[in-house]
Order: sequence, then C-alpha cells, then structure tokens
Amino acid sequence: MKKQLRRIVATVVLFLVYWASVLFSKLIPRRGGGGWKRSGRILVIGTFHNPNWFHAHLTPLTKSGVDEVVLITDEMVAPMDGVVYECPPQLMQKLLSRAGAKFVWSIVCGFRHRPDLYMGYHIFPSAIIALIAARLFNRPAGFQVTSGPLELEGGGWNAENVVLTALGGPSKSIEKAVHAATREFDLVIVRGRKAEAYVRELGYQRQMAIITGSMAAPADSVGFDEREIDLISVGRLCEYKRPDRFVRVVAKVAQNHPEMRVAMVGDGPDRAELEALADELGVRERIDFMGKRSDVPDLLAKARVFGLTSRWEGLSIAMIEAMMSGVVPVVGDVGDLADLADSENNGFVVDPDDIDGYAKHIDALLSDAEMWQRFSSNARQASIDYSSVDAVAGKWQREFETLMQATTPASE
Repeated sequence: MKKQLRRIVATVVLFLVYWASVLFSKLIPRRGGGGWKRSGRILVIGTFHNPNWFHAHLTPLTKSGVDEVVLITDEMVAPMDGVVYECPPQLMQKLLSRAGAKFVWSIVCGFRHRPDLYMGYHIFPSAIIALIAARLFNRPAGFQVTSGPLELEGGGWNAENVVLTALGGPSKSIEKAVHAATREFDLVIVRGRKAEAYVRELGYQRQMAIITGSMAAPADSVGFDEREIDLISVGRLCEYKRPDRFVRVVAKVAQNHPEMRVAMVGDGPDRAELEALADELGVRERIDFMGKRSDVPDLLAKARVFGLTSRWEGLSIAMIEAMMSGVVPVVGDVGDLADLADSENNGFVVDPDDIDGYAKHIDALLSDAEMWQRFSSNARQASIDYSSVDAVAGKWQREFETLMQATTPASE
C-alpha cells in the first residue's frame, strides 16, 4: 500500500513539474532579448556526493574560457579556483526541501550574478530548475545527461533519485513528459554515442555534444611487476553498480589465481551483503573491502586490472581515471563505456551478465604480462587523448562559444 501511494505521489509530482516546465519554456521567448550584456559567468546546479566526480566535471568548466562558475549545491564539496559556491541556507532546505531551496536560490543567484547560461546535472530536479530559471532570465538552458538514457527511459524510474525510484517501474506518461522537457533545452551534453543517438531519437534538434568528465593524468605509469593489486573496483556499493557481479567474477578468477589480491574501493548500503557473499564463495580473504578512500590515485597506480560490473553507466569517471593510471579495464557493455574501452586494444567489453566473460579476460591479462603491458600503454594514451583536463576544457569552450553566438542578441 505504501509503495502504491509513493508511486501515485511521484507520478503526480513528476507529471506536473515536467509539463509545467515545458509550458513555461514555450510561453517565454527562447532567444533574443536579455536585459544585460554577457557576464562571463555560468550557473551550474547539481548534487556532488563524490569529490572525484566533482573535480572531474568542474575543473574543465573553470578552464573553458568562462570567468566564473557559480555552483548551486547543497553544501561545499571542495574549494576550487574559478568556482563561486552558492549553497541555499539550511533553514530554507528544511522548509522547502533541497530541490525547492535550489530552485529559489537559483532565482536569487540569477539576479545576483547575471549568468549567461543555466545548466543542471541530471534531469530531475537540477536540469528542470535550470530550464525554468533560464527562461525567467531569458538565457539559454543546458542539461547534462549524466546517466545516459537511464534517467529518461520509462520516466527515469531506474535512476538514483528518491522521487524517480518511487515510480517503482516504467511509466509511459512520465517518459513522454520528460522527453518533452528534454526537447526544450538549448544545449544537451551527453557522455557518449549511445546517449547521443537516444536523445536525437526523442526529436531533440538543438545543440548537442559528447563531453566526458576529465582527469589529470599521472606523470608516469609503472609496469606489471611493480603493481601489487591484481584487480580493483572503484564505486558505490549499491544495487545500481551491481558489485555482487564483481564478487562472483573474483570467485571465478581465483580458481586460476588463488593468491590474487583484490581491492573494492567505496562504501554503500550493500557492503554487509557483499562481504557475506564473499564468505559464501570462499574469497573473503582475497577481497579487501576498503571503504571510502582519499588515496584512490595511489591505489590505481598499484593495480593491474580495473573491473566495472554496473547495470548502467554513462562514461565512468572511475574507468577514465584507472586507464590514465595504466590499469586495463574489463567492463560491461553498458552505457557509453565502449566509446573509450576498446576490446582487443586497450581493454575488454563484455556482456554485463556474463560472469565467465569477465573472468576469462581478467585471467588472460593476469597470466600474460606482455599482453597486459601493451593494453596498459594503449589504455593510458587513449584516456589522455579523450578525457584530459585540457581536452575536455577545449570541448566546453567550443560549445559555449557556439551557444553564445546562437543565443546572444545582436545588440549585445
């Protein structure tokens, strides 16, 4: 009964919010007008649980030619040059909810900072807030499709958001509404080719680009013998990441590598169950459940193979960071991972449910140092070319320049 009630409430809220934003966007002129000259600022709305994720996405924005990035988020993550934090007051968050407080604070900051662009990470609520605020101030709106089609398909019921998951299953009416809302943005940023194709299929016809998160590459990368961690995963221990698959893969690989050392970096609600599963499969002594760590780059520098068994990803920041450290990825064919992980060249991409497939490739890499070295070098170079801070900042700069030319009135 409670689940059904939550589903009804979530459906009503999302239906009203999405269609209200679409109607509002259509009623307000999209281009032209504007009450001030360009400020050189952009306003970004989001929630950042992971410091690495924060740095991966905000750093290139600060180096993209903008003067300031005004960040509306629940609380400060880490100080960064070029970022101005605007966190809604705690009392406002308690009274209006975090989403409601971000909406009000976005309007306040619109007057305070006069940004040229409003952009949100994830469709609900951040991108929707950005869309409404942008229309109020007659500025362009951007949407970063962080999780790929997952946050739009079926209304986004599989995404990590308390309102969206309350849907309890796919909803055609909410999917139709969120697709309509997506078509209203002036700029949509996706992480890879699959997500790009999906958004185009929705009928989106405006500016869109593939831009990943970024990482600063380590100065060097050591060889096979200098690394002591055979297999590593980095991520939240929750159903969305399917770490249970990873534990089962370890059990398979350990049959040929009984002394292998495995590191699971990250914490989450499923940790106790995963430790119990490792005990059941006889690999508890092989897996070091490390929890949250501040030394992830140091751990990656010691690792040989990176495993990712999620049921969905965009283009994983954790995978990019691992590849830049020369760690060879063996990952599921989900989201846009295959845009960077190239089977037979710098890693392996397998069916996400194929435990034997993961294990076969990991076993091959751990058994052949020469092959591992070739893949490691290729992985490092490919990730630097695709997702270094400078490369990603350049992509942002080109997109911002194109967007401003298309949306800034001639009088400015």
